[in-house]
Amino acid sequence: MKKSIHIHLDPIGGISGDMFISSIIDANPNLKKVVKKISLKIIKGIKTTIIKSKNNNIKGTNFLVQNINKDDNHHRSFNDIKKIIENSFLTNKTKATTIELFQILASAESKIHGTTISKVKFHELGAWDSIIDNVIAAEIIEYYNKNFITTWSCSPIPIGKGKVHTAHGYLSIPAPATSLLLKDVPILEDGVEGERTTPTGAAIINYLKPFPDIASATNKNLKILNQGIGIGSKKFKNIPNILRVLIFEHTKSSIKNIQNEVVNKISFDIDDQSPEDLNLSLNTIKKEKGIIDITQTLLIGKKGRLSINVKILCRVEKANDIIKVVFNETSTIGLRTSIIARQTLDRHITKISHFNVKNTKRPSGKTLKKVESDDLKNYSYKNRKILKSKLEK
Repeated sequence: MKKSIHIHLDPIGGISGDMFISSIIDANPNLKKVVKKISLKIIKGIKTTIIKSKNNNIKGTNFLVQNINKDDNHHRSFNDIKKIIENSFLTNKTKATTIELFQILASAESKIHGTTISKVKFHELGAWDSIIDNVIAAEIIEYYNKNFITTWSCSPIPIGKGKVHTAHGYLSIPAPATSLLLKDVPILEDGVEGERTTPTGAAIINYLKPFPDIASATNKNLKILNQGIGIGSKKFKNIPNILRVLIFEHTKSSIKNIQNEVVNKISFDIDDQSPEDLNLSLNTIKKEKGIIDITQTLLIGKKGRLSINVKILCRVEKANDIIKVVFNETSTIGLRTSIIARQTLDRHITKISHFNVKNTKRPSGKTLKKVESDDLKNYSYKNRKILKSKLEK
């Protein structure tokens, strides 16, 4: 029986074909052999390189394609590329997925240029490096389809801003075809200049049709198997140009009544904002969807000043939105994030009069009842004790 896994794409810098490949290889180095073997099956003279690299001091994997042939016709039609793929030694499933990726691109281009798919001419996408990117992306997708029961999800896609140089001149970002490919896909505008999502990256997303977040993709317990970092070629200000991939395995807790899940931890220090003002900021942050808990700890900072360390636990799929609010609402100019596992007991809420009572069953079988403290805030200490005693019996 196939193992069930879930793959989450986190396009921190953006997504392109080579970044998709790089991130998966970084998470699963066994795919290096598959990638090199596939490259040789398409055309002689193509050299692929897989190296460890850094972007904005984040270490990961970089996938590069080099064409050592003198002739490299960038202006291939969809039918030209289709023939190249059909006449290759790829498996039938990889051929079909590769052709579908190019058909997705051709369909978008045909709408932009007012022509038929068969007459679409690929310019930059007709180069061998783009063809190889699509082929290897297809092979990776089929590898997971063949060996696992696989689901996909993706955080909002950053579209970037500014202009990009194309065969048709300078165009606004996102390019027209990219915009069509990202229709109905959650996107992010974070103000960072540059092309963040390429047409090939958008086509991969269009093909996978990933869930918008991990929670909507699966309601099962998850365990992180691997993390991969794909390094992009561009440099952006204040943000690493990386695509992170998280590969999860569906799992069951060995302890009865305990749920395993993964959450995002956001941590930062404040030494130049008053406690009163910080409290107002944190109250605003608490209202954001996906917040699980916020804690504060007093400490001595690196300059010998009293500081407050803030830790936020939140849902993985909402982390980017919450980070944006943190930067807007507090004085911090830097924070740390990490994915952590947590285990929780099953619980459900029962209503007694107008009080919410949380019921939790421990592995021993003992049931714990607890009144929600917010429901008791308007009662005196003495009355709170009496009410809790009655409701928690």
